[in-house]
Amino acid sequence: MARREPEPDPLGMPRDELRAYLACHPTVSLWPTCGRACGYSRSLTYSLARAGGIKVLHLGAHRCRVPSAWLEATLFGGE
Repeated sequence: MARREPEPDPLGMPRDELRAYLACHPTVSLWPTCGRACGYSRSLTYSLARAGGIKVLHLGAHRCRVPSAWLEATLFGGE
C-alpha cells in the first residue's frame, strides 16, 4: 500500500495556495483540512458533517472526505 502524503495545514497557507491545492485534489479530509480551513473546532466540524452542514462523501463505515469543489465554493464563493 502506498504511503499517503499528509495534507498541509490550511491555516498556514495563503489563499491562492489553498485554491491551487483544492484544484489539484478532488477530495480533502474532513478534519483537519476542511474544519480548519473553515475555522471550526474538531467537534463542531464532525457535528456539522453529521447534521448535513458540510457535504461529505462516506467511504466505508468510518471514513469520510469532503469534495474540494464544495469547500472551494464555500470558502471563496464567486471570487
